[in-house]
Amino acid sequence: MKEKGCSKTRLALLWMNLSSEPLIALYTLLPFILRKDLNASVLQLSLFIALRPVLSVFSFYWGAYLTHRRNKLLSNLIGAWVLAHLPFLLLPFTNNVWALLLACGCFQLFSRAGNPALIEILKTNIPKKPREHAFSLYYLLGFIESVVLGITIANVLDGSSGNWKILFFISALVGLSSVFLQMRIPIEEEKPEKAPLPSLIQPILDSFALMKRRPDFAHFQWNFMIGGFSLMLIAPALCLFYADVLDLTHSNIVIARFILMGIGVTLSTFLWKKGIGHIDINKLTKWILVGFAFFPMILLFAQVNLLFLYFAFFLYGIAQAGSHLIWNLSGTLFAQNESSAPYSSTNILMVGFRGAIAPALGGYLCELIGPAYVLGIGALLPILGAIYLNFSLTSPKILRN
Repeated sequence: MKEKGCSKTRLALLWMNLSSEPLIALYTLLPFILRKDLNASVLQLSLFIALRPVLSVFSFYWGAYLTHRRNKLLSNLIGAWVLAHLPFLLLPFTNNVWALLLACGCFQLFSRAGNPALIEILKTNIPKKPREHAFSLYYLLGFIESVVLGITIANVLDGSSGNWKILFFISALVGLSSVFLQMRIPIEEEKPEKAPLPSLIQPILDSFALMKRRPDFAHFQWNFMIGGFSLMLIAPALCLFYADVLDLTHSNIVIARFILMGIGVTLSTFLWKKGIGHIDINKLTKWILVGFAFFPMILLFAQVNLLFLYFAFFLYGIAQAGSHLIWNLSGTLFAQNESSAPYSSTNILMVGFRGAIAPALGGYLCELIGPAYVLGIGALLPILGAIYLNFSLTSPKILRN
């Protein structure tokens, strides 16, 4: 029975990764679509970019009762999955920027909200080693799928200005099909406990207390903050640079984001995974910062030749693969024998803090000095962070896996 439950859970996880990838991949093109097809303002672009980091903090409260109500794990996961995908079914019937931003807000809120339930289900139904192998393998398969998608939909997006709405509609339907496999996941019923009301301020207080108690973890957070802040700062500039300065077509951006970035992620994921087990996490963070610096720096040369656009996205894929793994696994690396939940929660809160500031500041700077200069600032900040990491003599020893 347990083996059968394991196979059903693995199958559901596989299809969740594969069925959600089309929508996730298309979602990454929305800043370009907002500017190119809907003529969104800088304010609207900044709001869109801030949705993910800011709403990720509020996603916490969707799963706040799960510790005490394990019998709600499956309904929690399915409810979040449905609410994340459903609003995109309305896109073909509207041409309003604010309606699209509302759909994006629902997606960003609920796509993260179901994660605690999913992780707990995987922990319960799949043993440790098979679980880790499946999680990393399915992540990789998703990016391989994105390469194939890039080859097939580039011309579709350029065919008509409204084709992107149809693609979002179809992708949302495909994503919703995962619900049928999720419903078959076996969950051991337990008597629910009385759940305490979640506190709005306590997670923030706990996170700062954790960083005060663990200066090595705080050092990592502030270093990682530099790269994350830089990416969010340049995000409004990227939208304007692609659409207004480079005048890219949908095919250009699809090939860059889906294919070249996908290849970078695919080729480097296992190298980053191997490095996490043998190299100090601070040194790995330094190279991620270098990769994030090269991305906007090389993009500026795309004004001369578009080959630099594709090369920049390839390098960004390599850096992003390392960032994804380190950000997600840092909780377990620092926690060791402790619970990793407080460390992971701190990661999410720090994303929210920088997301509340960086996109708005980036949008303001775009209006003030132009997108190209903002890209230059976005290249300079990670370089300064990498130099600090390289020559800092007072940084504490970072725990290894």
